[in-house]
Amino acid sequence: MWEHFQKGVKPHADIPAPAPAKDLNQKWFDPQWRAEYLDWYVAHSSLKADILPVANTQLGPGSLAAILGGVFEGGEDTIWIHPDPDFNDEIVFNPEHPNWILHKELLKACKAKANGHYYVGMPDLMEGLDVLAALKGTDKVLLDTVMQPEVLEQQMQQINDIYFKVFDELYDIIREGDEMAFCYFSSWAPGKMSKLQSDISTMISEDDYRRFVQPFIREQCQKIDYTLYHLDGVGAMHHLPALLEIEELNAIQWTPGVGEPQGGSPKWYDLYKKILAGGKSIMACWVTLDELKPLLDNIGADGVHLEMDFHNEQEVEQAMRIVEEYSFSSPAASKESLSKEEAAATKQKTIIIKSPEAAEDEALKPLFNAIVDGKLEPAVEVTQKAIAEGIQPQEIINNYMIKAMGEVGQRFQDGKAFVPQLLMAGRAMKGALELLKPLLQGSAATTIGKVVIGTVKGDLHDIGKNLVASMLEGCGFEVINIGIDVSCDKFVEEVKKNKADILCMSALLTTTMTYMQDVINALEAAGIRNQVKVMIGGAPVSQGFADEIGADGYSDNANTAVAVAKELMGLHK
Repeated sequence: MWEHFQKGVKPHADIPAPAPAKDLNQKWFDPQWRAEYLDWYVAHSSLKADILPVANTQLGPGSLAAILGGVFEGGEDTIWIHPDPDFNDEIVFNPEHPNWILHKELLKACKAKANGHYYVGMPDLMEGLDVLAALKGTDKVLLDTVMQPEVLEQQMQQINDIYFKVFDELYDIIREGDEMAFCYFSSWAPGKMSKLQSDISTMISEDDYRRFVQPFIREQCQKIDYTLYHLDGVGAMHHLPALLEIEELNAIQWTPGVGEPQGGSPKWYDLYKKILAGGKSIMACWVTLDELKPLLDNIGADGVHLEMDFHNEQEVEQAMRIVEEYSFSSPAASKESLSKEEAAATKQKTIIIKSPEAAEDEALKPLFNAIVDGKLEPAVEVTQKAIAEGIQPQEIINNYMIKAMGEVGQRFQDGKAFVPQLLMAGRAMKGALELLKPLLQGSAATTIGKVVIGTVKGDLHDIGKNLVASMLEGCGFEVINIGIDVSCDKFVEEVKKNKADILCMSALLTTTMTYMQDVINALEAAGIRNQVKVMIGGAPVSQGFADEIGADGYSDNANTAVAVAKELMGLHK
């Protein structure tokens, strides 16, 4: 189990529950209260099979970012870490920082309360690009891969150096002899162990992964005895060959992501076989009881670790009886290394975006190139020259800027370009557009529609929303981006104030997506629902959900969002 279950479990010790937390601050950031709660929690959780007796001391995903200056915020179900408002590209470890002191105090309080009866887990520190993204924002890190790659490499090494210092000190607090446990994935090892990851890597090319991620993951695998890489989502699968190149990496854990069948599905059998053939163990997560036997029949048991989706202890016992049949069996997959042909088959090539052969105007052809290549200065220079030569601003926008962003968007949708390229193209387009805006004031042709866009209340994710905003603006819409954690009242206010044609809402969490219905109800209560089209998007959102709540449109990526928005405006896609 990734998380313990308690239904029907006989307590292992007579541990009273602490008084309910007074507020979210105490729930997450009071070491003594959390130690008492976790002491009760472990005592009342099922520990059958290999379900670890471990206290989950996590302080948010990527808490190394908080140690380095990120800002903590406790939520109902998790801890958010906001970017450091004073971050200036300097990665500095301050041993007196209150967030670092909190980590140590929490682990020491839990260790004292455990008194050797159970493990105290290592917090989810994370590393590399994910930590930097939490410190300065995802968009900025992705742009750095293009704009200041040498600085980014230096920052990755600085984060790694600090990671080892932090990890070693926390390890000395929580270890039981030389043994330790990790908060997630029921991970235990007879020595130093860690879960490694780079979730942001779904947005970068393989070349960038090998430059900004792989060397630093390899260094961690060389310095930490037991390592498990958290491969998160189908968008990260193209980095598997680079992971298999890290000889010291022990295992790969697969998380399919929202909207995909979970780890026991036959859909992932070939992936598991490829990982096993590459010499790594695999961890399949949220495997159900009915999926267990078919999974083991297909991939074997050697090198296979399972996170089961149990609901009661009877299911644990059933699973153990099934697993016993496969003890010490030979795996279905060969342990030989992947052939060069197999490795090549899993790779995608980063394709350099070039302009179409049939350019309409040689004078403005470089503007198309500059935008799709994400080059701000050339885009501005060509636009300035075009203005001086008397070319109409709307012709520049319609025939070159919008077409260039459409080309980039199509490449992005086809998996031939990545998020940094999309962000760079948007930056180049905006720089050129700023020169044209004064010439378009008062013109009805300035935009094809007004869009208000925001992430719903309770959700702090913004990268997908920002990509959609950039694509819409690049394709001729006026976009008012009102940020994250937006309330119903704020959405209604901005739609009224800007006389928006379209309201776009984003959510990444299943717990927040239902708020979209509240916003639509608020629009109706304000009497303006019929005046604005509503488009929704985000990982857990589907066309069925859009229909259910009465949204006018749904998009699952930034490029299709443009087509949907144009359709809502009555324009051709």
